Amino acid sequence: MKEYEDKTTTPAFAEFTEAGRAPLVSADGQIGACAGAASAVEAASRAGTTKPSKPAKQLAPGRLYRRENIAAFLMILPSVLSFSVFILAPMVFAIILSVTQFEPLTATFQFVGFDNFAKLFNPKDWQYGQEFYRCMINTVFYLIEVPIVIALGLMAAALISGSKIRYNKIFRILLYLPTVCSVVAASIIWQQIFLDDPARINRGFLNYLFGTNIKWLSDQGWVLAAIIIKNSICGMGRSMILFYASISTIPPEYYEAAELDGANGWQKFWHITFAMVTPTLFYQLIMRVSGTLQSYADSAIFASGDPDARTAVYFIWNFGINQHNYNIASAAALILGVIIMIVTVIQFRRSSKWVVQL
Repeated sequence: MKEYEDKTTTPAFAEFTEAGRAPLVSADGQIGACAGAASAVEAASRAGTTKPSKPAKQLAPGRLYRRENIAAFLMILPSVLSFSVFILAPMVFAIILSVTQFEPLTATFQFVGFDNFAKLFNPKDWQYGQEFYRCMINTVFYLIEVPIVIALGLMAAALISGSKIRYNKIFRILLYLPTVCSVVAASIIWQQIFLDDPARINRGFLNYLFGTNIKWLSDQGWVLAAIIIKNSICGMGRSMILFYASISTIPPEYYEAAELDGANGWQKFWHITFAMVTPTLFYQLIMRVSGTLQSYADSAIFASGDPDARTAVYFIWNFGINQHNYNIASAAALILGVIIMIVTVIQFRRSSKWVVQL
């Protein structure tokens, strides 16, 4: 130790410390110095051998702003083109066709004003008015399925959200399975389930199971009921998944606080679960109402074009595609679009009174 103290007082040690170099002490007490990279760089810079780095080139604010706008425009260009070709252009042509008389053979237009709309709103017009009224009534009747689907989905989501249920995953898969099927496939399958045969040779699954002979697909009242039952079961899975995702985000502390206050199961569901899923409920209400008003497969596939089950979209397809009467079809499409817009605006206006803002 004495030898180490003697060597630290040597002139060499003082020179190293003055130059800013860190002294190193070896295991046997020998003292050395390590000329680090920082000292070499410092010495070279003093000698003038290093070159200063060039500053990064900066663009003018106006030029940089133009480049950002061009890049943003190129990114949204595919969506703009798709919207213009498949949505905006058909809407413009539909408006033009609704106020004109178009002849496909001669490709001529004749302005007729609101005559096409007057034909649709005239209940005495047996060719257009009466059929349009019947299709609109059927379409509005289909809205009965909206609260049924939402209620079944909410009940199923609240049921499977509990951890005490056995085979929870299997139960969820079975409920969501009808949603995976396409609309065409589901309509054909349900058509066989509700099949009715006057000769009772092929009565369908339901009639065979219960020993009945209900005319599910031939009677107006029963075919509308069959469509509502089919759509309620098929749409329950999607509604359940959305509600289940919303319920999973509710903090468990809310339920614990409610239990401390003495709340029962129904009070916890109504004041906590239902209140917290109202944004999801509002979303499903908007999508389900607009989708039901645009129903087509139920009339064309499930009911096989039965006049008692035709909807507004089927009316548009029948006169526009099947009969090539584009003027009446365009007018009906605009009426349906305006109805959907009005209903959606009303729903948004009323949502502030019952939707909880999270």
